[in-house]
Amino acid sequence: MFATRAQEPSLKFNKIFSCSIKHLCCLYYSMVLATEYVVGDDEGWNSGVDYYAWLDDKTFYVGDVLVFNYNAGDHNVIVVDANGYDKCSASPNWGSYDSGNDVITLSSPGDNYYICQWHCDYTDQKLKVTVLQN
Repeated sequence: MFATRAQEPSLKFNKIFSCSIKHLCCLYYSMVLATEYVVGDDEGWNSGVDYYAWLDDKTFYVGDVLVFNYNAGDHNVIVVDANGYDKCSASPNWGSYDSGNDVITLSSPGDNYYICQWHCDYTDQKLKVTVLQN
């Protein structure tokens, strides 16, 4: 049957309500399944850590969280593009962190690049994380 004019607002409300519930369920699902990764595990974000080996058995998804632990003042975390990662260049960048306990949520699929601007060249302190859609 066709909706009458009197029924139209109710149908619109049902569609909006249904879409809102679906979005909330997806958001809840992402939050519940999100994993928190301490970069470098017990060694943290420091010089001399093999981040390639650390990445080896991990799969990252949108909503996962990276925690960079280090002594503030000794290191930092700079969010760069592929060129910045390859050349250890902190400029241009999409964010700079220096608290010693930096938390970054992986918000979109694709490659994410992080460097320590003071130790990228000398000790290869950099990280490339490929993020998948959940």
